[in-house]
Amino acid sequence: MMNYLSADLRRILHKQSFLGSVGAFAVLFAVLVFIYFNPSFTAEMYVAKVTSFLSFFPLIIGVFVFMSVYADDFKCRSMQVAIGYGMPRSRIILAKLLESATLLLGIAVIMGILVLCTPVALGLAPNTQQLMSLALTVIAEMLRALGYLALSTIPVFFSQDAVAGIIADVLLSSKTVYIVMSMVLGQEFLVDTIGDLTQYLYTTQLYAVKANLMDGNPCIIPFVTALLIYIFLPTIIAIIGFRKKELEF
Repeated sequence: MMNYLSADLRRILHKQSFLGSVGAFAVLFAVLVFIYFNPSFTAEMYVAKVTSFLSFFPLIIGVFVFMSVYADDFKCRSMQVAIGYGMPRSRIILAKLLESATLLLGIAVIMGILVLCTPVALGLAPNTQQLMSLALTVIAEMLRALGYLALSTIPVFFSQDAVAGIIADVLLSSKTVYIVMSMVLGQEFLVDTIGDLTQYLYTTQLYAVKANLMDGNPCIIPFVTALLIYIFLPTIIAIIGFRKKELEF
């Protein structure tokens, strides 16, 4: 499993399209700072602008990670070859999830360093609370991307086609699904009947945990519950579905 994972990571890290997407995201950040920076620009304004910018992390970085990890593998059939050599399907799926998490974490660390060092370099003098907000935003958006990716693996392994997963990931990462679900679950008759279920949506859970940490009220139970439901449960479903499928060559 580790050999498969490390080999695939080396392949992805040599892909120009993947490296280009990471570079493009960093360039977009630099352009954002260039556009908004002026003598009246404050640390508070910087945090607000960067927080909005980082909300695109799942849509840009997350989707490119998904395509690099899953789409290319199905295209070249290397996954089928690994299974043919005796690698269990469950380990394939777990390796893919770990690989995605590694890539997202690495990029998040790079972006975290960038967004935390930039205000200092610009002389904006951010306080501890503002730096903490930026760091937590990077972490939240990275986990949001990972959760959407995990959910999108279900159609991938059920259909053995990455296109369905890419579509699902784009809809999730663009917050299209979140907006629709919030509108549906926020209907007054539903709220009056079964309560406000929008608080249990993955994005809402992550942002709530971030807000609690900012307020000095850390609560690990909602965070762990969100990870179990939106990352580990979809992975288990994907494993069960993939085991029952005939391999397509």
